[in-house]
Amino acid sequence: MIGLAACSNPPHTWLRDSLATFREVLEAAGYELDTRIFDYFAGHEFRTREGRVWRVSPHARAQLLTDLFADDAVSAIFDVSGGDLANEVLDLIDWDVVRANPKPFAGFSDLSTIVNAIPVMTGQRAVLWNPQTMSVRGTGDIDQILAGEPIRPVVSGGSDLPDTPIIGGNVRCFAKLAGTKFWPDSTGKLVLLEGLGPGLEASASYMEQMRQLGLFDGAEGLVLGQFTAIDGDDDRRALIAVAKEITKLEVWEAPEVGHSRDTAPVTIG
Repeated sequence: MIGLAACSNPPHTWLRDSLATFREVLEAAGYELDTRIFDYFAGHEFRTREGRVWRVSPHARAQLLTDLFADDAVSAIFDVSGGDLANEVLDLIDWDVVRANPKPFAGFSDLSTIVNAIPVMTGQRAVLWNPQTMSVRGTGDIDQILAGEPIRPVVSGGSDLPDTPIIGGNVRCFAKLAGTKFWPDSTGKLVLLEGLGPGLEASASYMEQMRQLGLFDGAEGLVLGQFTAIDGDDDRRALIAVAKEITKLEVWEAPEVGHSRDTAPVTIG
């Protein structure tokens, strides 16, 4: 059984328009889908004056995630949300329950907050991955995730990628953990960063913030995934140059990791 979570912005449009196809793909591969998300979120929506659901109570989101971890019938949890609000649930998750019931959790973008918090708070690994890519990549990634073995990114660079844990994710969302108890220790680890909207200026600013926090001290290297806006402007070389200047680390590129419709999974922790 695969459990659906949504720790970030409300995925109501996706649930309405795409859930049926998502379920069909999973069931065709032999997986069942747990959709208690509807019951947990009903009556807990916050709406704008025009009626748009812009937020679900963070308590409801955290309770859904906690209960999915607690349920032995659920083999893995896929978060299908994204946006801005995932860090609201961090202090509301019952981390003792998560620690006592290890299972794969996968999410991407704003879920970089949860994906990094899980290893910090429990010692368990999580997966940076957009479950919606099944429509392009098929269900093979699920088999890898359920197997529990570390999934490494395909990289290009001057040398082989060190066989050491990876932390990080979306540069903007990962930065929200700074100064909290959920911020990971980078010693002996690779730092992975990717981005959707930030241009060169914002990306340099995020990396400088992380440098001042000491993130790159003791790290084994930097892995740069897709930076969609920068790559679209053909400014990749400038990004790599400023990353090397700020971090003083060896840099690898992971062209399959990011926000593309066929983005590949990466194990965090």
